Parts: sequence; structure tokens; C-alpha cells
Amino acid sequence: MKQDNSINVTERINSIENAVYAAIKKYGFRKYGRTLHRRVSDDISQSITFFCGQSYLNATHLMWVETGIRVPECVERTFGPIELKKHYSTVPCNIRSSLGQIDGQKTSEIFDLRGDITSYSEKIIDKVVNRVIPVFDILSSRESILIHRKEYPTFDYWDRHLMLLEESMIYGHLGDMDKAKESFFKYVELARIQCKNPSHFRYLDELAVKLGFAE
Repeated sequence: MKQDNSINVTERINSIENAVYAAIKKYGFRKYGRTLHRRVSDDISQSITFFCGQSYLNATHLMWVETGIRVPECVERTFGPIELKKHYSTVPCNIRSSLGQIDGQKTSEIFDLRGDITSYSEKIIDKVVNRVIPVFDILSSRESILIHRKEYPTFDYWDRHLMLLEESMIYGHLGDMDKAKESFFKYVELARIQCKNPSHFRYLDELAVKLGFAE
């Protein structure tokens, strides 16, 4: 694949991101570099991040857009206090997908920045406003995530196999240690069927001790 050096990739991504930001700023999003981010329920992050391909692959003219929700305890695996950053990209989000995947594709929708960026902006704005934000609005609290997360599997493309473990972390954060422990060991049993990595079970044993679940 040959890189097209006749375009300014940075300017083109900036133009698209700025157009999307202008359309969704009213929903509480703020711009941080390549990420549009908002905080809900005080400490849950919802992010939309713009990525481009790597230069060593001559792919910097290819762009995709990821979506993510980060529940702190699900990522940090602790019930204790967590120091938050001002914002998060989609990379450390535990509920993560992309435009394209949210519509059922196996891979992200790729935008070739050598094309018509005005039409790209319009298409991305339409998807973000009409597809992404309505789901973000529903999955905006721990209680709603526990109830409704399973209804949006395409928004949970990367790590949904960890759902029971993450439910355990949310229950523990909410103070329901019985449900936290129940979900944790349901995850352990499921992992014994699906996972063949011994180091993961060593990690779970250590985590059970850390969380007070060890018997």
C-alpha cells in the first residue's frame, strides 16, 4: 500500500473531529486531542476516539472511530478509591467497539482520508448522534450497565467475555458483596471452560484474595 503524501492527514482528521465535536458538544462532550469525552455518574467515562493507521505500514491516510465506556473498578479491579485522570481515550475502556462494529461488522469502518472528508463528517455525525449517544445515555450508570449491557453486544465488542467479572466489580463498588462474590465465581467457572491459560487462573486466585473472596 503506497502512502499518499499529497494530503495533510492531521488537518483532515482535525476537520472531521471538529465537525463531530461541534455536533455533540451540547451533549456534554469535551475535546482532548483525538478523543471526545464526557463523564457520567461522576466517574464513568464515555469516549469517542479518532485513530489513523501506522506510518510503518504506510497507512496513516486510513482513519477509524472507536467508542468506549470506562467503569473505573472494572478496569482497576479494586473496590477501593481510584484516582481518575481528567479524560480517557477508548483504549482503557472496558466496554469498547467502533463505528462499523456497532452495526454488526467484524471490523471497524475505515475512512480513506484521500476521499471526501465532508461526506465522512456527515456520516460519522449521523452515527454518533443517532446510534452511539442513545446507547451511551442508557449505559450511563452502574445500575443501568448491570441491567442493559447485554442488550448492546455490538457496543461491547472487545471484552464482553469479561462481563461477569466486571459485574462482580460493579456490585462490589455498590456495596453488594454477596452478589459481587457470586458473579466472581460464576466468571471463574465459565473461564475454566473457555480459557486454557494457567496464568489467568493464578491471577484470579490472587484477585480473590485481594477482594476478600478467598475461602
